[in-house]
Amino acid sequence: MIKVLYLAYWGALEPLGQSLVVPAVIRLARMGAEITLVTFEKPSDLAKEKEVKHLQLMLKDAGIRWIALQYHKRPRLPATAFDVAHGIARGIQTRINKRFDIVHARTYLGGLVGLFLAPLIGAKFVYHNEGFYPDEQVDGGILAKDSRMHRAANRLENLMYSRADGIIALSFRAKAIIETIPKVSRKKTPVIVVPSCVDLERFKFPATKPKFSEDEVKLVYIGSVGDRYITDKMGAFVAAAQKTDPKVKLQIYSKADTGLITTMLDAGGLKREVWTLNAVAYNEMPSYLVNHQAGLSFLTQGISEHACSPTKIGEYWAVGLPVITTPNVSDTDEIIRRERVGVIIEEHKEEFYLKAYAELQQLLKDPGLSLRCRRAAENHYALNAGCERQSALYKNLVKRN
Repeated sequence: MIKVLYLAYWGALEPLGQSLVVPAVIRLARMGAEITLVTFEKPSDLAKEKEVKHLQLMLKDAGIRWIALQYHKRPRLPATAFDVAHGIARGIQTRINKRFDIVHARTYLGGLVGLFLAPLIGAKFVYHNEGFYPDEQVDGGILAKDSRMHRAANRLENLMYSRADGIIALSFRAKAIIETIPKVSRKKTPVIVVPSCVDLERFKFPATKPKFSEDEVKLVYIGSVGDRYITDKMGAFVAAAQKTDPKVKLQIYSKADTGLITTMLDAGGLKREVWTLNAVAYNEMPSYLVNHQAGLSFLTQGISEHACSPTKIGEYWAVGLPVITTPNVSDTDEIIRRERVGVIIEEHKEEFYLKAYAELQQLLKDPGLSLRCRRAAENHYALNAGCERQSALYKNLVKRN
């Protein structure tokens, strides 16, 4: 049995951990890996005793040992450095009682832990990149392009690619770029593609679709706002659509700050009576999504978006919803055009918003749309297939010893 120390600089109790980490490690454990999961949890999540106990039992039943370290937010750089050092120290401590074959380091900061920890404990290093993080920080307005911090972050990212024994990328476009890195190319480091997979057993295709009146269009957005998630542009799109269909409504499911969401939608010119906001538990999300007709996913256009993989797109498709998206995101443009499962907004101008909305109106009339969306999720975002590729990578790396 392959022993894996799985590191993620997310909380298993927060939405990303619930959607991306927990289902993946459970599936990998079913495929024969012995998993020790290390996550970084926010104090507010650790205080939820019922949720913590439930997750502990779920992971224990799957044969997974869970080490929940506390996440520190401020001051930013010292707190992050402490978390990385804590992760390395705890990994070394864990190695005293158990030998690991693989350190699977997910996220940029998880990768930094894995970069230093893997050689110390004699394990293979798998870097699961979750996008081009330094460039995401630029596109989100956190770092200035080519600033000292941006260059340093890029150097560390390239070091992780160069030292990795195996690499997991979120898109084929990202894979092609990573494979051009000199040391990756020379070492012939295996690079596999695993997007932000969806648990299709949880996000089921509904047996019956709700009926909508002819003059209503119910749009939905789930997830984060601000930084790279341009909620103001999303508001501008819905405001433009309202000029064609006054009964267009937007539902947002997010745990983000209400004031921030309101400010951004106001900036986009969207009237407050047009949208509503709710926070929904992750396990309840599928039943809420099916009550809408299309999902939104708006990202800043810059130097990072082709390497990302928005989880929400796969979740929309899984329950039969087409996506309205900005261009150049991951491999999504090609899938949308080839499989007719959404519309792409070419530019942030009203004429292009209206064009995209007209395309959506025609798409919604297609009786085969929902099934095509589900098939897109099955073909490109299925959790089982993604975990099978990761399991095969583990086995191939262990064989090289």
